[in-house]
Amino acid sequence: MTVAASPNHIADSVIRDFTSFTTQVRYTDVGDAAVSAAKRCLVDALGCALGAQETDVMRALRTVASTATSSRAATVFGTTIRTTPDLAAFVNGSAIRCLDFNDDYFGTDESNAKGDTGPHPSDNLGGVLAAAQVSGATGADALLGVIIAYEVCGQLVDEVVLRGNGWDHPTFHSIATSAAAARLLGLSRAQTADAIRIASVANICLFETRVGSISNWKGLAGPNGSRNGLFAAMLAEAGITGPEMAFEGARGFMRQLDHRFSLGPFGGKGRPFRVENTYFKHLPLRYELQLPVQLALKLREVVDPREIASLKVYLEHKSVASREAEPALWRPSGRETADHSGPYLIAAALVDGGITEATFEPGRYLDPKLLSVTDTIELIEDTTYTASFPWQMACRFEVRTEDGRSLTIRGENPKGHPQNPMSDAELTAKFLGQVEPRLGEDRARELLRALWSLEHESSLDRLFNLMTPGR
Repeated sequence: MTVAASPNHIADSVIRDFTSFTTQVRYTDVGDAAVSAAKRCLVDALGCALGAQETDVMRALRTVASTATSSRAATVFGTTIRTTPDLAAFVNGSAIRCLDFNDDYFGTDESNAKGDTGPHPSDNLGGVLAAAQVSGATGADALLGVIIAYEVCGQLVDEVVLRGNGWDHPTFHSIATSAAAARLLGLSRAQTADAIRIASVANICLFETRVGSISNWKGLAGPNGSRNGLFAAMLAEAGITGPEMAFEGARGFMRQLDHRFSLGPFGGKGRPFRVENTYFKHLPLRYELQLPVQLALKLREVVDPREIASLKVYLEHKSVASREAEPALWRPSGRETADHSGPYLIAAALVDGGITEATFEPGRYLDPKLLSVTDTIELIEDTTYTASFPWQMACRFEVRTEDGRSLTIRGENPKGHPQNPMSDAELTAKFLGQVEPRLGEDRARELLRALWSLEHESSLDRLFNLMTPGR
């Protein structure tokens, strides 16, 4: 077996910085704002997870999880299934991600990558909570794990141009979860470095997952990254080492991406943690399309969608697509494409007056009358919007009606953006709207109280029990 690098000297600066942060940060040092933000993320994520339990995808994944057992078992959300920690991480993370209603992070006005990619940081929570459960962590320990995962993931979002180089963001989740899991499992500095190294070199992912007619894997890729991050930490715990120069080596992460970078300042010592700038969703669809859908609902108040001759939608560069390049966005054939299709979602909001689960049923996204409105929509880049993205998200509609009228509507920062935040009360309402139908009002509210006071829980046992109907 290869001899591990010295625990006191880590040559790769990215591995060194992530390891130092992960092993040195303390719950007592992170501050009330970060703890509150971590609880907000858990409330949002577990509401999404429980709301997705009866989908076909989650039924299939629970079947897979139930085939495995472990002497170090973790629980599948909302069930009595006990499976391997990595499978629990995958299934639970997939439940959080399934309805595309969970949080996002694109960075701030200080981010060097300028919102190149926007992974869902709560995709990490399947792995974080599995590690917390099997390690016997307290609620405060689990919250610190959340803060670590969001900080590491956010650092990568802020500094790494990934999507622009043809790669996909689940690799960020592998790295972030490996760090958080290493901390929760009590790994040494040397083991933590190896966990991050293994997660980094083994999990580079392809952006093909998110183009064309999109498959189920779109919603599962991020949670699979978290699963692999937890597995990397478990390997390091057992003494397995990883390549020393995972990021900066001659064939490392930076070389493969053709992009060199260094990490920015970490949260702490008066600087906000990245979890404090989480982007929450008020609609179950791609984050960059939250604002266009809001504007469509506003437009519907003054224009009958049947009267629209053309609708030009001005956005930042990454949200623009043409019908010639991506025809599936104008004719979605499945939920995964529909909830990422700007033309379809704008048309659905105009015609139906909202976005609900019914929006993603075949009878809706194949409806010729709705698709006739989709055909009027063109997506166009406004370079000033690209320049201000992501800390200022902007959108403009220029409408021409069949009788020759013209109308312009503008908006900035959708509800849930860090500069237009959802309140605790709004996140509570979102949670209860998804969880009460499954658990009933009393149990849903008891679970909510446990989440809002998680730092006082001696373990996660009560949390997992409350998520299961009838327990």
